[in-house]
Amino acid sequence: MSSIKQKDVIDDLKQYKRKVKMLDSIIESSFDGIWISDRDGKVLRINKASERINEVKISEVVGRNVRDLLKEGLYNKSVTLEVLERKTPVTLLQKVRSGKSILVTGSPIFDDEGNLEMVVVNERDITHLNMLNQALKESQALTKKYQSELSRIQLGNLEKGNIIYKSETMDKVIKIALKACDLDCCVLLLGQSGVGKNLIAKLIHRYSSRSSGPFICVSCGAIPESLIESELFGYEKGAFTGARREGKPGVLELTDQGTLFLDEIDQLPIHLQVKLLHFLEEKEILRVGGIKYIKIDARIIAASNQNLAALVKEKKFREDLFFRLNVIPIYIHPLRERPEDIPPLVNFFLGRYNEKYKKDIYISPEAVDILCEYEFPGNVRELSNIIERIATLSENRKITPEDLPQYIRKSVNTTISSLDKEELPLRKAVDRLESFMIRKALKKYKSQIKAARALGVTQPTINRKIKKYGINHHIIVH
Repeated sequence: MSSIKQKDVIDDLKQYKRKVKMLDSIIESSFDGIWISDRDGKVLRINKASERINEVKISEVVGRNVRDLLKEGLYNKSVTLEVLERKTPVTLLQKVRSGKSILVTGSPIFDDEGNLEMVVVNERDITHLNMLNQALKESQALTKKYQSELSRIQLGNLEKGNIIYKSETMDKVIKIALKACDLDCCVLLLGQSGVGKNLIAKLIHRYSSRSSGPFICVSCGAIPESLIESELFGYEKGAFTGARREGKPGVLELTDQGTLFLDEIDQLPIHLQVKLLHFLEEKEILRVGGIKYIKIDARIIAASNQNLAALVKEKKFREDLFFRLNVIPIYIHPLRERPEDIPPLVNFFLGRYNEKYKKDIYISPEAVDILCEYEFPGNVRELSNIIERIATLSENRKITPEDLPQYIRKSVNTTISSLDKEELPLRKAVDRLESFMIRKALKKYKSQIKAARALGVTQPTINRKIKKYGINHHIIVH
C-alpha cells in the first residue's frame, strides 16, 4: 500500500472515530433514556439516562434479550418487541420494576434492502409529571373548595339585608339552600305561610349557575283554574276565545335558562300536574292549542304550606310529581320555634320602616321580650306587619309594651295560665314555663349570676337557656 493510500485510510479511520465519539457524546448527554437492540431483541446499548430511569446497570442488560428482561419483571411490557412485530414506530406507557411510569417510543431502523436491522427506543420518566398533574388536580379541587367557602362567607354578608336569622334552626336551612345552589335539580320548600319560602327560593337562584337568567315567581293558588294552564304553558293563536291573535308564551318559556318558583304547588290542578311532570322529565312543553313540543331549560323550585305527603295519600296530589319535586326538601320552621330570630328581625324591620316613613323609633327590651313570647301564627310576615303598624301609628320614639297590639299582650299575659288549659306536648309546656321563669328572674335581678342562684341552677346553664330561647340580652346587666 502506498504511503498516500495509507494516509487516506488513517484519516478516514480518525474521522470515523471522531464521529463515533461524537455520537457517543450525543447519546450519553441525552436526558432521555436510549436503548438500542438488534433485530433479534438483544440489547446492544443503553445510555446513562436509562440506567437512572430504570435503576439498572449497563452490565446487567447489555447483551441480554429484551424477552428475558420482560420475564424477569424489569418492565411490564416491551416496546422493542412491539416494534419488531409491527415494524412501525410504537409509543406506549411502561411501568418499570421500581414503580416508575415511563413514556417510551420505539423506532425501527432498516438497512438498504428494507430489512429491519435494529430498534432504537427513547424513554422518558413521567413519574414526576404524573405527580405534578395529581398535585395540580388536588390544587384545583382545593381552589374550588376555597372558592365555594368564600362564596358562602360572602353570601353571609350579602344576605344580611334580606335573610335575617340567628338560630341554629335557620342556619341549617341556609346551609342546605347553599348546597342546593350548586345542584341543578328540583327543590321543594315546605313551611307555614309567612316563614320566608320566597326568600330562600331567590337565594338559591341568585347563587346558582342560572343567576344570569330570569327568576319568575308564580302562586298557583292566585290564578283561576281556567287560566293557569295558559299562564304556565302558553297558548297558540286561536287556541280559545279571547286569546291573542299572535299567541302567548307561558312563564315556563319565559323562564328558559332561569328558575321558576311555583308557590302553593298543592293548588295546581291534577291534570296540570301531569303536564308539569312531563316537563320535568322531558324538558319540553306543549302550548295550549299547540301541536309541537318546545324545548325549555328551566329549573323548578316548588313550595307549599301543606303536607304534600298527606295529600298524596288522599289522592289530591300526584305521587310521581311529588317524588320529582322532592329531590332536595327544605323545611322552614315557624317563627315560634325559633324565638332567637325575633330580636334581630325586629331591629331589621324597625330600620326598614324608619327609613321608609322617615322615623327614628326604637323598641324597649320589655317590648321585645313580649314579642319573643308571642306565637306568631303569621310568622315573619306578621312580625313585619306589626312593626310597620307601630312605626306608622306610634307618636313616641320608644316602643313600649303598651304600644304593642292588645291581642299580643293578652296572649303573652295568659301564657302561664293557659298551660293548664291547653293540651301541649310535655316538652313544649316545659320550654314555655322555663322561658317565662328565666325572663322573670332576669328582669328582677338584672344579673345572670343572681338569677341562676334564685332559680337554683348554674350561670352557664342560664346563659345556655338565654341563647336557646332568644331572650333579649338588654335586660341583663352581667
